[in-house]
Amino acid sequence: MSTTEGGSTASTGGGSDTSAEARGGTETSAEAGAPEAGGPGTVTADNPSAFGTSTLTGEGPYGQDPEDENVYRGSGDFEIDLGDCPSDYDPLQGITDTEIKLATSLPRSGALAGFGLLGDGMQSYFRYVNEELGGIDGRQIVVDEKDDAYEPARTKTNLDELLQAQAYAAFVMVLGTPNNLAVWDDTNEECMPHLLNGTGAANWGDVENHPWTTGMQLDYANESGLWAEWIKSAFPDGTTVATITFNSDFGRALADGFKNAIEGTNIEIVAEELHEANAPNLTNQFTSLASSNAEVLLIETTGAFCTQAMAEIDRGSWKPEVMMSAACASLSQFFQPLIDQGLTGDGTNILQYVKDPNDEAFADDPFVQFFHETVTAQGLDSKQTTYFTGWLFGWYMTEILLLANDLPGGLTRPNILVANRSIDTRFPGLLEGIVNRMEGFNDAYLNEAARVVQYQVSDPTQLGTYVPITDVFNNEGKLGNWSNIGN
Repeated sequence: MSTTEGGSTASTGGGSDTSAEARGGTETSAEAGAPEAGGPGTVTADNPSAFGTSTLTGEGPYGQDPEDENVYRGSGDFEIDLGDCPSDYDPLQGITDTEIKLATSLPRSGALAGFGLLGDGMQSYFRYVNEELGGIDGRQIVVDEKDDAYEPARTKTNLDELLQAQAYAAFVMVLGTPNNLAVWDDTNEECMPHLLNGTGAANWGDVENHPWTTGMQLDYANESGLWAEWIKSAFPDGTTVATITFNSDFGRALADGFKNAIEGTNIEIVAEELHEANAPNLTNQFTSLASSNAEVLLIETTGAFCTQAMAEIDRGSWKPEVMMSAACASLSQFFQPLIDQGLTGDGTNILQYVKDPNDEAFADDPFVQFFHETVTAQGLDSKQTTYFTGWLFGWYMTEILLLANDLPGGLTRPNILVANRSIDTRFPGLLEGIVNRMEGFNDAYLNEAARVVQYQVSDPTQLGTYVPITDVFNNEGKLGNWSNIGN
């Protein structure tokens, strides 16, 4: 499978029926509860990907109002009125009897080009759905991609072109906080579902002002708050902290979230350094940070800068306790380049909520095994952990489409949004004890739990593994929505 800038990958499937009736009579209403398979995210021999196991939160009824075709309702008092959309708005745009057309913009070039592998991983899961399961009720999922090199202006140009094409049902997994902020006013004005953003900015919980935009991953307010909880437990008498931060909306969200989380504590930030997206390296910043002799270092960055930051610590004499952004979690993407330099990154801490498919601890996990078998059969390297993250996005989007298909009014763009804002689910690649749910205004964040793991190395010539050092910190439902934390 290959994807190119602005191109698409479409697979032909067997045309099997994936409606609720064909899935064993599993209803998606709240009254029906979890499917017989054992609950959201349950993998069985007959359903190895846990396809179609999601339900809806709250009481219902949801979907299109039978008395007003312009009104669609979801859980947690969520409601949209198509009367507020452009006069030429088409609820079925991008949806035919045979196809569902989606689109995304992400970096395939530049310093963060490695994240293009997310697109390959997402396409891999959709290929499985299309070829092995017949798509969504016989419709093939097709995704067009555009390269933006992680440049917000290019993201805006890309999505403007995609909006003007009037050919897509939804945008999915657009990468980057500044990139999504550059376009979310436009997507909401156009009533375009702008879903599962590839960024943890808490802004995506702004249900009131940007109802058509949602996030997916652990948001930065939660992430930096969990950092603070970990530091409090590891340094009960207080400590000093230094930070290296990507000078973008992404980096600032982490930095601001951490500062808010430590207010009134005995944790003190004693040194702060920024870096730009085009920085050749981080050497100067680390020279300044090392002089602080802080006990803890927060690496609030992403992309190739994750590897550079760990390399600076490995090479230097300053040895703080390191916590790194979860955006740097992929071992093959960020730690393997260290080994290639004769370095390791040993001792780096990070938050984890998704299983590492290469970790021997999950070798017998049926979903991890299914991932390896499926990706390998498609001709991809199943050891590339970023593909597994791409599967995460593809799996959630598929479940949203399945739920929307069974809502009153059928598979339409507004019902796709309602399904996302009302989903009760569990990606089978999550750590045990973590669930996913959204409930309109009451709970606008899908992932709100993680544990701290430490990267440990036994053979410096080989990738190490993540070893848990805390139990899961669970903030499920505690943030509510953006109005509770963004003002």
